[in-house]
Amino acid sequence: MKASILSSTPATKQVEMLSYLVYEGEKLLHNPSQEMLKRSDFTGADGQILTVDNLDGYDVVVFAGLGKKKNVSELKMQNAVASVVRFATSKNLSTLAVVIPEELSPELKGSSCMVGARLGAYQFLKYKTDEKTKQFKKIEQISFVVSKGAEDFKKGLEFGIVLASGVALARDLVNDPASHTNTQTLVDTANLIASSSENISVTVMDEEQCKKLGMGSYLSVARGSIVPPKFIVLHYSPSVSAKSPKGGSPFGRKIALVGKSIMFDSGGLSLKPSESMEDMKIDMSGGATVLGVFKILSELSSNPDFAKATAGKEIFGILPSCENMPSGHATRPGDIVTAMNGKTIEVLNTDAEGRLTLADGLVYAEKHCKADVIIDLATLTGACMVALGNDLAGLFSNDDELSQSFEKEAKETGDEFWKMPLHLPYLKKMKSDIADLKNIGGGRYGGAITAAVFLSEFVEKAKWIHIDIAGPAFRTEAPKGVLGKGATGWGVLSIYQFLISNY
Repeated sequence: MKASILSSTPATKQVEMLSYLVYEGEKLLHNPSQEMLKRSDFTGADGQILTVDNLDGYDVVVFAGLGKKKNVSELKMQNAVASVVRFATSKNLSTLAVVIPEELSPELKGSSCMVGARLGAYQFLKYKTDEKTKQFKKIEQISFVVSKGAEDFKKGLEFGIVLASGVALARDLVNDPASHTNTQTLVDTANLIASSSENISVTVMDEEQCKKLGMGSYLSVARGSIVPPKFIVLHYSPSVSAKSPKGGSPFGRKIALVGKSIMFDSGGLSLKPSESMEDMKIDMSGGATVLGVFKILSELSSNPDFAKATAGKEIFGILPSCENMPSGHATRPGDIVTAMNGKTIEVLNTDAEGRLTLADGLVYAEKHCKADVIIDLATLTGACMVALGNDLAGLFSNDDELSQSFEKEAKETGDEFWKMPLHLPYLKKMKSDIADLKNIGGGRYGGAITAAVFLSEFVEKAKWIHIDIAGPAFRTEAPKGVLGKGATGWGVLSIYQFLISNY
């Protein structure tokens, strides 16, 4: 999709569709059709869409509401542009122009508009063979009509392309099935990301190397599959010329992102019902998010503004990748495994496998990466979906300052979540009679909390956030704003925003 900037609305023959982003109750700039809007039910409310054929000489004109001007945000602009682009795509159009109202800075408008346009146009058609689908048009040209600040708006567009590319990568990885995506795919993706930046390196450990490090918890999940496990570590180092905000070493803070990377989850010997397996390609969504973040880091690593924002921060991406499958080699319910920190775990349910892989990932982050801040992301529990539904992730943390900082920075990204209690007394439910811990808490209630409490046993001193993305990682509902059906890329934008914050 090519993007351009115009100072006035284009001639009717230049575009197939014209669109206006409209504030609630505000008159439109450049629009001769204000009277028509007064006669319609369109008010400009947030999310409202009005389409009109053959208006003002254009084949199609679309009005997209932004809500009240005082409440305008980057996310609202993203969603409005995404809805406009998705409508154009559904009508098989390839060119359109969007008239932008005056609000926010031109650069923020540009990045918001481009993120919205790219994610609104996102489709996963890799395996479609139908002739009609193959002929389906994609948006080739989108023009933005801006009244001022064209240069800054253009800068924002270029930045938006980078942000959207990280989200799109995460979506592609999750949407691809396990028949075509495996642990080596994640290795190849990590290496490709690193090849574009001198600041990023990749280390990949195989089964034998992981055994030497004592990763018995992680490897217990991989035992049943013929797909070899790959423990992948990405490392972003800031430029040595960058100074820590607090002075001294350029490596003032070490942040580790740990993503659950189960390429397919059958449940192991605690086999899932078949209908519960259908979407289990999504169980590597956490790892996909980490790779999406690192794609953004890679593309921005030579940008001076980005280098300044991340000065003093070393960033690690940790993907304990494997499959959870049943076989004669698989871990049995009742087996005891030993994690990297020496704690023993009685595996009573092999379908509670994500926490076993994350346990060693967390220990590795703190012990070998020396991380003082850890964020893990995982499609971890159905219990979190029961508590919060499909739209919200559950956020748990052992540090209020860290969680508040993350919440503040992630507020406008569209990655919605809710702070959940890390209720440590529930650890009693995880105590085993014959090992240090059980991997399930027992009983019907509080499963998302007991899973988080279990993970807390593998974080010693680091400040830590655990985000259960079981609900929002994958959508089955109708498209809405930047969110289409399928993988969402949840967390890519919110984590990036946190990484460039002052925390």
